[in-house]
Amino acid sequence: MIKNTGYWVFFWLTFLILKEIPSVASVPLIRVKRNQVRCEPIGRIMDRREKRFDAKSLICEKESIEVSNGGYIDFLCYSSGKILKLSSGVVSDKCPKTGNINANCNPSNIVGCFRPKGGTEESDEPTIISPYSTSTLNPRPEITWTPVKGATSYKVKVRSYEFGWQEVVNQTRLAYPSDEKEFQPGNAYTIYVFAYKDGNPISYDSTVVNLLSVSYQEEIVFRIKRIKELRLPPDETVLDTDAIYASENLLNETIEMLKTATADLSRNPTLYRTLGDRYLGAWLPDEAKREYTKATELAKSSNNSTELEKAQEGLKMVEFYNQLPRSRKGAQ
Repeated sequence: MIKNTGYWVFFWLTFLILKEIPSVASVPLIRVKRNQVRCEPIGRIMDRREKRFDAKSLICEKESIEVSNGGYIDFLCYSSGKILKLSSGVVSDKCPKTGNINANCNPSNIVGCFRPKGGTEESDEPTIISPYSTSTLNPRPEITWTPVKGATSYKVKVRSYEFGWQEVVNQTRLAYPSDEKEFQPGNAYTIYVFAYKDGNPISYDSTVVNLLSVSYQEEIVFRIKRIKELRLPPDETVLDTDAIYASENLLNETIEMLKTATADLSRNPTLYRTLGDRYLGAWLPDEAKREYTKATELAKSSNNSTELEKAQEGLKMVEFYNQLPRSRKGAQ
């Protein structure tokens, strides 16, 4: 009888204790960091009205959300870089998974492939490295290019319908001159780099750069501000911001941001692999290879199989890019 009494007392006390503890199902899941989910996340919840996931949580493909009171939540979609208003349902119906590194250029489709940017070894023609892409937020971008064999100087020209300037240098980079008019929002500019040997032009390269309109810049700044307000871990803030920059083809901004993030000897393989992806998007396979190799080392040391697979796939793409033909231009 004593044993039975003790059993019921224990049972009753246990019931009272458990009664005061929220059930596991009612506790929102917290998945703030990418290494806390067993998937490649497609986006992040940005407020607290979701029933099963805490604000800031990452969401996987095909996962559903349940919004309180039939309302909407703000959701950062990585593939579009947009902040979406989502109601209850499968998230990937509104925010599909991010595609390949460069879906337009791969071994199965070489039609969309351009000439890779040559790397650091001297070649017969300059290749403009930065600006890295055709869109930018910077009205005074730095201009860099690859060296040319035998070149004794370089002439940089910038032209648009409203103004133009040129400058001769004997190095392979040029800070935007402070005394020249800066790029204007919404306008496109053509940058030329001519290689000279003993005063004679021998080859050149050119690229077109567009400074985004004021309204577009303000929208991007607003989205990044929303990310910073979440007070995520630093690496997560960088990677979420990269999703916005990359979706808008702002490779200048995201490459510089990722270079800064990895400059302090970060041990996060995702940062290096993402930087490799962006270099590859800028047609810089040699730079991409360096970052993918580092990502591979870190992924192995941390047993991160997901990032290891992505980094190794990136190295395969680098090998493919390096087999593409490189065009040659004469001087103008």
